[in-house]
Amino acid sequence: MKIYVSVDMEGIAGVLLPEQLKKGELAYEEARKLLTAEVNVVIEALIEAGADDIYVKDAHGTGYNFIASELHHGARYCMGATNVSNRFPGLDSSFDGAMLIGYHAMGGTEFAIRDHTMTSIGWQSIHLNGRPIGEIGIDSLVFGLHNVPVLFVTGDKKTCEEASKEIPNVRTYETKEGLGRHAALVKPPKLVYRELKEMIKESIDHRENVLPVTLDGPYELVMKFLSTDQVDQRYFDGVRCKRIDGLTAAYSCDNILEVLSLAF
Repeated sequence: MKIYVSVDMEGIAGVLLPEQLKKGELAYEEARKLLTAEVNVVIEALIEAGADDIYVKDAHGTGYNFIASELHHGARYCMGATNVSNRFPGLDSSFDGAMLIGYHAMGGTEFAIRDHTMTSIGWQSIHLNGRPIGEIGIDSLVFGLHNVPVLFVTGDKKTCEEASKEIPNVRTYETKEGLGRHAALVKPPKLVYRELKEMIKESIDHRENVLPVTLDGPYELVMKFLSTDQVDQRYFDGVRCKRIDGLTAAYSCDNILEVLSLAF
């Protein structure tokens, strides 16, 4: 069984402060340890559930957050930044399923830890074909291009609620409940690790109930920025890339990876 795991950092057990997410801060090193430990639990659980080929993508920021020397030997790891057109290197239709670990809710979500979509400093929100979308929705569509279903999503309470709306029958696991952008009721990591193993086995056992997420084109992606100067710096051709107003831009084409590449 072949599984692709994409790992972000905001939804990892014990992570909730901005200084935990930024290189150079003392708290970041602690967060890296929490991240790596949780990834190792996921890999161990997948192997126990029957997975024999596992890809893991470090999907936070620069893509270099795992502590390489401490990673479980039973998986292959994609580390370093990749562009949107190659968001999940090695992904193809041979994978039996995917998992989104340590994810966060889309930008603008109330009581969500570090809510944003791709960036916290670039734009407020994104709509795809008229409906709001975050990284859970975007990544499930990218996996869906290869007919790969997202079986399991972890993160805070709002992340799990968003995942359930985006992916019918997906299994979710809540690592914390946000009280604000940087405050939460946090489960102890050791409890999370024990419960994660159970939930991963359950998601593998019920994988036949989850279908790949797809969306027919053409596609229009509308981005609302934080300030007008951010939009001023964008390129617009008046056809595929248009400025709607001071804070809003729209990108459109028939290929979803291309429209994401235009926007991001």
